[in-house]
Amino acid sequence: MLLVLFLIGLCAYASNASQQTKRPNVVVFIMDDIGMGDLGCFGNDTINTPNIDALAAGGAKLTQHIALPLCTPSRAALMTGRYPVRYGMASRNIMRIVPFLSAKAGLPPNETTYAEMLQETGYATALVGKWHIGTYCDNTGCQDPIGQGFQYYYGVPLTNLRDCRGDSNVFIAWDEHIYRDIFITYIFLLWGSYSLKKRNIIGRPGFMILFAISTILCGGFYAFIQGIKMMNCLILENRKVVEQPYTYDNLANRMTQRAVNFLEVNHDKPFMLTMSFLQAHTALFSSDKFTNRSKHGPYGDTVEEMDYSLGEVMATLKRLGIADNTFVYLTSDNGGHVEEITEDDVREGGWNGIYKGSKGSSYEGGIRVPTVVSYPGVIPAGIEVSEPTHIIDALPTIADVVGIPLPEDRVIDGKSMMPLLTNTRTMSDHEFMYHYCGGYMHGVRYRPREGSISYKIVYMSVRLIPGPHGVEGCFNTYACQCYGSSTDYHNPPLVYDITNDPSESSPLDTHEPFVQDIIGKVEGALEVHKASLSQVPYQFSLLRLLPRPWAQPCCGVFPFCSCREQSDASSLQMGPTMEPPLSVSRQVPVEEQMSPQT
Repeated sequence: MLLVLFLIGLCAYASNASQQTKRPNVVVFIMDDIGMGDLGCFGNDTINTPNIDALAAGGAKLTQHIALPLCTPSRAALMTGRYPVRYGMASRNIMRIVPFLSAKAGLPPNETTYAEMLQETGYATALVGKWHIGTYCDNTGCQDPIGQGFQYYYGVPLTNLRDCRGDSNVFIAWDEHIYRDIFITYIFLLWGSYSLKKRNIIGRPGFMILFAISTILCGGFYAFIQGIKMMNCLILENRKVVEQPYTYDNLANRMTQRAVNFLEVNHDKPFMLTMSFLQAHTALFSSDKFTNRSKHGPYGDTVEEMDYSLGEVMATLKRLGIADNTFVYLTSDNGGHVEEITEDDVREGGWNGIYKGSKGSSYEGGIRVPTVVSYPGVIPAGIEVSEPTHIIDALPTIADVVGIPLPEDRVIDGKSMMPLLTNTRTMSDHEFMYHYCGGYMHGVRYRPREGSISYKIVYMSVRLIPGPHGVEGCFNTYACQCYGSSTDYHNPPLVYDITNDPSESSPLDTHEPFVQDIIGKVEGALEVHKASLSQVPYQFSLLRLLPRPWAQPCCGVFPFCSCREQSDASSLQMGPTMEPPLSVSRQVPVEEQMSPQT
C-alpha cells in the first residue's frame, strides 16, 4: 500500500513538474476591421464584449498599437515582423490586397513567419479563419498557411466578401451602377460598330467581328462578376476544398469548434493557435442566437458573436488547465471601415472613436487598433500601455516569450513588447515607425529618447469628406486611396503631438525651431530606412494580380465548382498529427495544392 501511495505521489509530482516546465503556449486572435471604438474595454457602451473585456482586465491594454491600413499587408507584417515593403507587398497601384484566390500575388515562401519559427522548435501550429496573404504554389514553395508553417488550417483563404452573401458584390461598392454601366458600354460599342458599317468604313464581316468582340467583352465581364462568389468564397481544410461557395450557416461555430478541437488534441504539448476571425468584415453575418441582439444593429451582432467565439477558446484553455501557461495576443488588422453604410442608411462598418479617418488610410483611425495582451503571472493584470507599439512587434514578442532566437538572415523591424508589458521598461524601443500606405510613405511616428511625447510627421494624407451619421471618411472612393486626386501632399510635412492630439486636429507650427528639429531627425531616419531596403520581386504587378483559372481551387470541374461541408463541427475530432507542409523543392501540381472533395 505504501508503495502504491508513493507511486501515485511520484506521478502527481511529475505531472505538476511537467506543467511547470512546459514551454508557454501561444494564442493569437486577429480581428477584422475592428476599430478603436468598437470594444467595451476601449470605451464602447453599445456593443457587449465581456470576454475581450475580461482578457483586458487580466492583462494589458495597448492604446497606441499600430497596424497597416489594409488587411493583406497588415497580416503579412504580423506574420513576419517586417514591413511589407521589404518583400514586395507594398502596392504602388490601386489594388493593395490579394484580389483573387488563384492570383500569384502573396507572401513570398522565403519569408519566415512566427508559425515556421515555432513549428521548427516542436510546437503544434494551427490557423483557423481568414488568411488573405496568398495561396499560390510554384517551384519556390507555397504561400498558403500550410506552406508558411501552420500544420493545420481550416478557414477562408481569401476574405469574407460582399459577394459571398450573394446579395451584393465588391464592384457595386465601387460603382453602385456597375450593371447599368456594363449595359450602356455594350450599347455604345454596338452603336459605334453600326456607325462604322453605315459609313462604309467597315463591311458586314467587320461589323460581325466587332459585334462578337463587344458581346464577349461585356458579357464576359458580367459573367466574371457573377463568378467571383464561386472563385473566392470557399473553405479549405488544410489544402482540401470542403465548401464552395461557403454559406453562413453556423459558420462562426464551425470556426470556433475547429479551434477548440485543436486545443483539446494538442494541450499536452506546446502549441500555437492563430484564430483569425472573419468578423467584422462585410458581408456581416451572425447566427440566430446573436441576430438582433445588439443595440448597435447587425454590426454589433457580428462583433458580439466574435466575442463569444473568443470566450469559447479562452474557456477551453481554462478547462484544460493551461490558461496560466498561455500567452495571448489580440489585435485587429486595421481600423474600422466607416464608409460601409447600406442603401438603407444602416452602418455596417466599425467605429474609430476619437480617431480621424478609416480603414485604408494612415490617419490614426485607419492604423491605430485595439489590442490586448495577456500572460498570467508574467504580465500584470489591468495595466495600460500607451507607448507606441506595432503589429510587427508580434513576431519578436512571441519569440521572446517562448525563448527562441530571431532570424539573423534578414532585417526584423519589430521589437519585443515584453519589457513594456512587464513594466521593466517605460519607453518604446521604437524611436521611429514608418507609416506606409501601400508603397507610399505617408508618415513617420517619432518617439524621442527622452520625455513622454510621441510625434507624427505626415507627408501625404487622404482627403476626407463628410458622410452619413456625422462621420468623415473616403466616401467618394469607398475605400481610402494612397495616391492621386483624393490625396494631399504636405511640404513642409504636418507635425502632430500625437500624445496630446491623437485626433490629429491641430498640427504644430513648422516655423518653430523644435518642430524643425523634429522634421530634420525624421528626414535623417527616413534616409537610413530607405537605404536598408533591397530590390525584391513586386507582388502587386498586374500579371500577379490576375486570376489563373488553372490554379483555381475547385471541388468539381471548373467552372462548375460546388460542394457543401459534410462534417459535423460539434463532433469533429482531429488527429494529433496534422498534415505536413508540402516539399518546397519541387513543382506542386494544382490538384495537389487544393485537393477537390470527392
